Amino acid sequence: MIPVGVLMGGKSSEHDVSLRSSSFIYNTLDRSLFKVKPIFITKEGIWYYSDEWNPDWKVPEILVNKDYSKNVLDSFIKLTNAKPKQAWYDPSCGGCKIFVLGLHGGEGEDGRMQAFLEMTGISYTGSGVLASSLAMDKYRSNLIFQSQGIPVAKFAEIKKDEFLKLEKLNQGNNIWQEWNQTHNLSFPVFCKPTTGGSSVGTFRSDNEDLWQARLKEIFATETRMLVQENTKGREVSCGVLEKWDGSEWTKFALPPTEIIPSSEFFDYEAKYIPGKSREVTPAEMPKEIIDEIQRYSLLAHTILGCRAYSRTDFIVTDDGRPWILETNTLPGMTGTSLIPQQASAVGISMKDVFSWLIQSGLER
Repeated sequence: MIPVGVLMGGKSSEHDVSLRSSSFIYNTLDRSLFKVKPIFITKEGIWYYSDEWNPDWKVPEILVNKDYSKNVLDSFIKLTNAKPKQAWYDPSCGGCKIFVLGLHGGEGEDGRMQAFLEMTGISYTGSGVLASSLAMDKYRSNLIFQSQGIPVAKFAEIKKDEFLKLEKLNQGNNIWQEWNQTHNLSFPVFCKPTTGGSSVGTFRSDNEDLWQARLKEIFATETRMLVQENTKGREVSCGVLEKWDGSEWTKFALPPTEIIPSSEFFDYEAKYIPGKSREVTPAEMPKEIIDEIQRYSLLAHTILGCRAYSRTDFIVTDDGRPWILETNTLPGMTGTSLIPQQASAVGISMKDVFSWLIQSGLER
């Protein structure tokens, strides 16, 4: 059996989401093919894992609140007899041949973890360093999407030092007019961290005062924000998988999901709290629109250089045109996440999907 480690948690703002995804991955992996070890990374970056390989461990889906609770780590330690480790002393974490990345956001998804694992010679699942960093950077990925003819709403980026400089020059007065001279954006706009995920830090602004006040608040922790004109329509997300057909890896798009959030948009709560959104898979849209969404999802996956799987989000306007929002290289993998829903709709088990990811990672 192949020794597999599942990385969970991590230092990003999506730590709690990762725990839920990783628990689902760990419990779903095919035990006839793999022996599996869970590896917990705290918000401070400390790795916890056991030297044991215990087939009887069953990690529950850890449904934690946004506030980090030490009880989660305590429970993990009690379950697995894990000890704190430094990853660079034993990068294989006690003999893992490959890591399944259940991480989200931050250094888990932006290419830094991928670079670390490549330098240590350990295989991992999903996209490589460049594709991970490009997809995570919403400004640069939008430029790439535009260059390939994928519809993208008008956007610009504002950096923390630029924002603070404009505020200082304007003595705290409104800076929108001056900043927007070179961008020509119109309200309403959506703002989100350029390299964030799970809609953490994302907000909509309908006026200059709110835009500036919220940016000032968010720049306490972020350094770059994407500002993009609001596109009104239906929210849709489409997964892409790669499968070995006996001679080569073939890419295919899954049936897209329409997301109908109870809030203003598909925010953190709508994504991860049951009942906060309604998800329809396959999306109930004309075939020609579905085909276009799938075509753009495959194109985004390809031009970013993604590997094994990805998920791309869109807004479909009333005229039936899909406008791309972003591509996720490590999309959510809880039992109710979108790719598991989409795979189920076409009769693909997640046990098979995770086996494909591991096979692809080992062949990297």
